[in-house]
Amino acid sequence: MFRKQMIFIFLLLPVFSLGQEIDLLLLNREYKQALQQIEERLAVRPQSDLYFKKGLALEKLLKFEDAIAALELACASDSVNPVYWEELAEAHSSLGNYMDAIACFQQAIGLDGQNLTLQGKLAKSYINLKAYADAYAYYQRINFQDSTNSYFNRYFAYAAYRTNRLEEAASLYEKLLQQGTRDLSVYLNLATIYSKQENMNGAVRACFYGERIFPDHPALVLKRADTYFLFKDYAKAQHPYERYLAANDSTFDVLKNYGICLYFTKFEEEAVSLLEQCYEITVNDPIVNFYIGACHKKLKHLHESIAFFKLSIETATPSYLAEIYHHMGQVYGWQREFKASIEAYDEAMKLDPDKVELLFEIATTYEEYNFNKTLALNYYRTYLLEAGEAAENADYALDRIKRIKEELFFEE
Repeated sequence: MFRKQMIFIFLLLPVFSLGQEIDLLLLNREYKQALQQIEERLAVRPQSDLYFKKGLALEKLLKFEDAIAALELACASDSVNPVYWEELAEAHSSLGNYMDAIACFQQAIGLDGQNLTLQGKLAKSYINLKAYADAYAYYQRINFQDSTNSYFNRYFAYAAYRTNRLEEAASLYEKLLQQGTRDLSVYLNLATIYSKQENMNGAVRACFYGERIFPDHPALVLKRADTYFLFKDYAKAQHPYERYLAANDSTFDVLKNYGICLYFTKFEEEAVSLLEQCYEITVNDPIVNFYIGACHKKLKHLHESIAFFKLSIETATPSYLAEIYHHMGQVYGWQREFKASIEAYDEAMKLDPDKVELLFEIATTYEEYNFNKTLALNYYRTYLLEAGEAAENADYALDRIKRIKEELFFEE
């Protein structure tokens, strides 16, 4: 009996030693050697744990497609092991396959529903997929069970922020801020939230806290400058803009905002120089053109001032706005709301006087309105005069002028 037991133990020893050898190879990051051992064993006897270890090794070698194939075999062989589903989800996440990752995490949670780590990973996959409402729901459940976990709270705050729960997000971010978190996004997001809540002091304070941990970080310096600018505190915005521009590449928006700050702090010549750089980038920004004009006005460069004020007026009117009013006038006409239709056409004409065909449409609308044929007659005449040979509806307009004259004659 003893002899049989010893023979059985010796028969098992190679199995145990081979399994331990693979684990040791994985532990020592010798993934290629581990894969070789795994393949040799799988050729003899396929096993779910071997497929799982194969998937782990392939993930470490960044061969995620092959890892997914191996982990799917592990899940197929042992579908009730949540660890296998979790690892398969992780492999999908590495490739950005967040929908597949979510499905796998849900399988794992179905087998291990109390595992907060799994719920957190599922919630993060929802964030990666920009499904913020779903992410918020899971992080809310996690927070109910563990409200002190800063890792979960970072993402919970972000999910609350992205679902417009600004009060809750600010409260969560404040706790992380007081803990001295080294996550830059906490300070930037909190500043953005306070700006949306029209709380300039809170936004600036978040930036200052961040700058204690990340001295001179350009994102925080710029966020503070933009916050002051947003609340029209141009004097305070000027210095952080200068700090940012001294160490970073200039962008259109930064140059534009800094130039406006210089205008309000009475550095008109410097402001013109900066704003003209913006003008060279794009000539169609009405704000830039206005402040260049305003600077020239203060400098008594009156000709330049008028030129830029005119340019500001021209560029302030979007080219498509007249077309919008045109379409709106047609729609009102179709609804037989003639007064509103004519008002819309008038706005279109004010915005784009070159749209002479609008005169024809106004004339036909007045005819349908049928309260003053003389106005319709005058608009037909003006249309023919303004459009000249380019009039697309000249024959119709001439015919209507003739008929309206006849009708007016008999009405007298």
